[in-house]
Amino acid sequence: MKTHARGKTLVLLVSTILSLLLGGCGPSQPVKIAPSRYDKWVNDIDYLAEELPKRHKNLFFSLDRADFYRETERIKQQVNKWTDDELKVAITGLVASVGDGHTMIYPDFRVMYPLRLYWFKEGIYVLDASEEYQEAISLKLVTINGKPIDEVLTALGPIISCDNEAGFKYYVPSYMLAPWVLRGLGISDSDHVTMGFLDSEGQKVVLTMYPEETQSIQYVASFSQRAGLPLYLRHPALYYWYEYIPQHNTVYFQYNVCANMPDQSFQAFTDELFEFIDHNRVERLVVDLRSNGGGNSSVMSPFIGRVKRSALNDADKLFVIIGRRTFSSALLNALDLKQSTKATFVGEATGGKPNHYGEVRTLFLPNTGLTVGYSTKYFRKSREDADSLLPDVIIEPIIAAFTKGQDPVMNWILQ
Repeated sequence: MKTHARGKTLVLLVSTILSLLLGGCGPSQPVKIAPSRYDKWVNDIDYLAEELPKRHKNLFFSLDRADFYRETERIKQQVNKWTDDELKVAITGLVASVGDGHTMIYPDFRVMYPLRLYWFKEGIYVLDASEEYQEAISLKLVTINGKPIDEVLTALGPIISCDNEAGFKYYVPSYMLAPWVLRGLGISDSDHVTMGFLDSEGQKVVLTMYPEETQSIQYVASFSQRAGLPLYLRHPALYYWYEYIPQHNTVYFQYNVCANMPDQSFQAFTDELFEFIDHNRVERLVVDLRSNGGGNSSVMSPFIGRVKRSALNDADKLFVIIGRRTFSSALLNALDLKQSTKATFVGEATGGKPNHYGEVRTLFLPNTGLTVGYSTKYFRKSREDADSLLPDVIIEPIIAAFTKGQDPVMNWILQ
């Protein structure tokens, strides 16, 4: 009996020593091996290819199914050859190929080159910059790392999820300032880039740009500080607001987000707006939707119901401004106003399609951290499957008007 007990003790001692030598402190545990970079990317690509067709309302409404899976396999074969940025761009392009402006890889804009750009009729110009690069303000962007801007736009085309050209114009200024995008497209191979600009006299200015964390960028904000700022730029943080222009007997109403503000519901705002209209000399009402990217389309229903019954429901009295940012629920609101009122529409083509997929949900790719937005519903609002809702009067933004603090759209309406 003693020999047996001694033997058990010896076995236990040896087991404990081996466990300690192997890095354990008790009974042995299964060794967990972290997935390799290759496995992470391939697993997420496979997960995307399996789940997105099941979750989207109709993923292959315009994209060929075989092309989708063929591209998926092509990307997987390049995992060990491409950088992470190249893979992110490739997957972003794969999702963009669906042709649905609501279905996209959500872009990572946490680090950006410290400029704010806008695509005017004459080209892409710098609206604002950090103090270090403020000499670029109001200049036209013509090259990135020596590549003409048209080549950059061509490279960006396949990776930006959008419904039409207007939507592409809206997104481009952000994508071309994201370092990972430029690296992934082969336009850059490092963090810094050289950007070439033209001034008003045609002289070229070349700056070496370094990215910064977006939240830390201190913009000069030159255009927002100047006196006489046009109405559409005055209160971008407010979901909705209005102002009376007494010299024109006009109420200007800007609707920026399809949602209720915490301090005043949209129903209460609508009541206040029409109370003002009823007790003042108002001969014209302007509804500005050009900066509204969506939300909940039903929020605007109280206003649409009131304006339909209003004496201002006339082509010479009711004006709706739309543009490249008018998208999703804001586009649905614009279509309701188009179909149920006599309003005159002014501005640019909308960034959203009248008939479109929407009602977005998200799919998270756990290994790479990419997030995919995808559509779960189809909205049919028009008999014709047009790319955009077109205004009755097209007025494109021009750089000269912006630098002078003018709004050509409102000038047309008022004059």
